[in-house]
Amino acid sequence: MLRKRIFILNDSNLQQIIHPSLLKRKIIHFDLDAFFAAVEIRDNPRLKGQPLIIGGMPNERGVVATASYEARKFGIHSAMSSAQAKKLCPQAIFLKPRFDAYSSASAEVFKILTNYCSIIEPMSLDEAYLDVTNISHQTSATKIAENIRHEIFLKTKLTASAGIAPNKMIAKIASDLNKPNGFAVIKPQFCFPFMQTLPLKKVPFIGPVTSRKFASHNLFTCSDVFRIGKNYIIENFGPNAEWVYDKACGIDESEVITTHVRKSYGEEETFIKDIINYSDKINMLKKMVASLSEYLLKKNISFKTVTIKIKYSNFTVKTKSKSFPLYFFEKNILEKISLQLLEEMNCEKVPLRLMGVSVSNVINKKDLQQETLFGDYI
Repeated sequence: MLRKRIFILNDSNLQQIIHPSLLKRKIIHFDLDAFFAAVEIRDNPRLKGQPLIIGGMPNERGVVATASYEARKFGIHSAMSSAQAKKLCPQAIFLKPRFDAYSSASAEVFKILTNYCSIIEPMSLDEAYLDVTNISHQTSATKIAENIRHEIFLKTKLTASAGIAPNKMIAKIASDLNKPNGFAVIKPQFCFPFMQTLPLKKVPFIGPVTSRKFASHNLFTCSDVFRIGKNYIIENFGPNAEWVYDKACGIDESEVITTHVRKSYGEEETFIKDIINYSDKINMLKKMVASLSEYLLKKNISFKTVTIKIKYSNFTVKTKSKSFPLYFFEKNILEKISLQLLEEMNCEKVPLRLMGVSVSNVINKKDLQQETLFGDYI
C-alpha cells in the first residue's frame, strides 16, 4: 500500500496530503457543453439564445434529456419531467432528440481526440477522459486541452469544457468549474485543499443516499470527512465506506480504460396515457422486444439475463429479472422470457405509466464457442 506524505499548510488548519498517485498521471476530462441542445442550435441558428429543451414533449409525460443554458437559468435540468420544465419556463422550446445528428457530431469530436491521444476512455457521446501522461513532456497538458478545444470548435462549431488534473475524479470535477466553454487546471499540490472546499454531493459516485447517511453524522463536506478521520468513517459506516474518505482527500487511482465495455442494452417507453388493458401491455412489450432484438442482432450481441421494468401511475418502479447459465440471442426466446416475467409481476389490472425490457451479462457472439449458446439446446 502506498504511503502518504503529509505537510502542514502555514495559512490553514488543514493538512495537505500528497498521495504518490497524484504524481503519476496527467488526465484531461472533456465534456461537450449542453451537447444535444448545442447541436440543435448549430444546425438551426434561430434557436440561439432561446430556452431550449431536448427530450419528451410536456404533454407526453416525457423527461428532459438536456437543456440550453438559457433554460437552465429557470432551474431546468436533465431527468426532470417535461411537464415540470414547462411550468418553470412556459416559453421554452421543446424538441425531440435527433440521435443520428448527435452520434455524427460525437464521431467528429472523437476523431479529433484520437489525433492527439491514444489513451481515451469514452463515457458517453459527449464525455471522455484522456491520459496524456506520456505526451505531456512534449506539450503541456494545458496546451493539449486548449488545442483540442480550439479544433473541436473550428471543425464542429461546438464548445467543450475541460478539466486537467492528476486523476480522473478531480479532472471531472474541474471540467464543470468554468462551464460553458472553459477549463480548469488542478495541480497535484493543490488537489487536497481543492477537495476540502467541496460538498460531498459534488464528488463523483457519492450519490444522494450516501450523502444523506453522512449528513446524519453532520458530515457535509470533504473537509468534514477528513477532520473526523478514517477510523470514524469505518467504525460508523463500515469498511466499504473507506473509499469516501480517500476521495474526500483527492485520491483516485483508477486508470483511463481505453475499451469501455457496455454492460446492458434495453428499450423503455413512458406512455402518453396509462396503459390498463393487459393485451395492450403485451403488445407494447412485444414491440419493444422486437426493436431491441433487431438492435442486438446488428451489434452481434448475446446475453444471459433479461429484465422487465414497470412504473405504476403513482411512480412506483418494479423490476424482475431472470438469468440463464448459457448465452442466447434469439428474438423468440427473448419474447417468451419477457412475457413470462411480465406475467409474474401481477400487473394485469394495474395502470402502467412506463414499461421497459433490457438484457445484461452480454458478450459479442464472435467471442463465444457455439456450444455455449442456449439456442442450441432448445
